[in-house]
Amino acid sequence: MKLPRQLSYTRSLSPGKAVFFYKTPESDFEPLQIERQKIRGQKSGFAEAYKNEVTPKELAPQDLAFGNPHTIELCYVPPTVQQLYCRFSLRVEANSLEPYVCGEPKVSYWLTRFMNTYKQHGGFGELAKRYAKNILMCEWLWRNKTSPNVDLEIIGEGFDPISISKANRLRWDGKWREAEDALHTLTEVIQTGLEDPYSFCFLEVTAKLDTYFGQEIYPSQSFAENDDIARTYAYTQVAGQDAACFHSQKVGAAIQMIDDWYDEDANKRLRIHEYGADYKNVIARRAPSNRLDFYSLLQKVALYVKEMEQNGLKNQEQARHIHYIAAVLIKGGLFQRTKE
Repeated sequence: MKLPRQLSYTRSLSPGKAVFFYKTPESDFEPLQIERQKIRGQKSGFAEAYKNEVTPKELAPQDLAFGNPHTIELCYVPPTVQQLYCRFSLRVEANSLEPYVCGEPKVSYWLTRFMNTYKQHGGFGELAKRYAKNILMCEWLWRNKTSPNVDLEIIGEGFDPISISKANRLRWDGKWREAEDALHTLTEVIQTGLEDPYSFCFLEVTAKLDTYFGQEIYPSQSFAENDDIARTYAYTQVAGQDAACFHSQKVGAAIQMIDDWYDEDANKRLRIHEYGADYKNVIARRAPSNRLDFYSLLQKVALYVKEMEQNGLKNQEQARHIHYIAAVLIKGGLFQRTKE
């Protein structure tokens, strides 16, 4: 199947910003503030003392002892606060069942047939379980997950509120005994949202973090538009006040960290990406050279449809590719080829 000149999918998972706040006797919602400080940093970079890999610069001994003043933004829990909250909402839609735009009817036919066949064989259940795990494990808190304890609550329509204690202690391949019911419920809710165009699935997720005195918090970083500020944090406006937050993209990145299909011996999960970008190791795990990238696999959609119609998802080798394709379509994006 040749990629058309126009092909796009609307994302199916749409998180909002995750906002940090705390409670006081007078208010149930006090935004967590961001501070700006000017500090005296250190001159410790390689380029401070070396011209290239082996040649040192001609410097006086005191040159590397001077400070490096710069301004950064920081975020701390107020000293009198012992519990911090972080909340976001998630909308789940069945947008992957067919292309949003497709310039070739034959391609639209096979892609729609692919996702409907995938749905018939329970494929969405596997993806929904993976998304649910990342939410319940509080992966979306990123560095803040390493708090002494995190309690999680999820509310929405059509199910009883989900509550988990010590959610940050859960592990992907660990034992989910106490959280098994929560995982099952959330998986079903997300799966229904991905499969049913009329389910209108909305979730509100709140984490309660136990903190120590003046503990540092790490919101999303923003690109510094002002060269005088070395690091800026993301915030949103709440009743005229700035509240530290995570960008919605960072929340979504954590939820979609489910790709361990790129290698049979994969020991880490990657965020869903067309080329399997492994940012930590600065490598593409699905480079076009190994034919495991999204665009290479997408051209085999008709073959995967026939595979599912004959064997379902029983063939693990083929199922890995099928799950990955479906996950990218759920992520959404522009997938057309460029002009020749």
